Amino acid sequence: MLSGALLMCSAVGLTAYNIHEDFNASSAASSVLKELDDAMKSSTGNELPAGISGEMDGTISPDTPMPTITIKGKEYIGTIKIPTLSLELPVAKDWDYTQMKTSPCRYSGSAYSNDLVICAHNFSTHFRNIRNLHPDDTVIFTDAVGNEFYYGVDKVETLAPTAVSEMLSPEYDLSLFTCTYGGSARVTVRCRISG
Repeated sequence: MLSGALLMCSAVGLTAYNIHEDFNASSAASSVLKELDDAMKSSTGNELPAGISGEMDGTISPDTPMPTITIKGKEYIGTIKIPTLSLELPVAKDWDYTQMKTSPCRYSGSAYSNDLVICAHNFSTHFRNIRNLHPDDTVIFTDAVGNEFYYGVDKVETLAPTAVSEMLSPEYDLSLFTCTYGGSARVTVRCRISG
């Protein structure tokens, strides 16, 4: 009976911890998103606003590094919006496990070279619900200087956590992924540029 009570207390504690982490992730992402939106809106003409580094010349070569905006000491390459899920989040420049507690991160690639891969934690306010996307749902990535890239979902698949080469498949213009609950696999959303 005592061991059952201890297991029950552990389960309640773990659930409370996960809810707390999810809430903190939501608050942190909202704060960064507001600052990021404000910085992106301050862009005028061909001048980069303060805090943004990179190139902005009206044309985008696939080799052009993605411009960044620095907020609270971290660099962001833009935002991702998934209307079907009522989701809009900042995207950090580089993958970092700690940074993913605040926002999704670029895992590899670029929107300019049509091979962008973005990862995020399985928080309800981040990528937990990407498994519910369907073909032709829209995903919008906006870079740090306001260029919008529209994608249509092609498919949702589950990959092994070690399937790195499959994750980086050049067949897709955008891939989003998160771990399944428990971390035994990766839910992966494959998208193609739509205009």
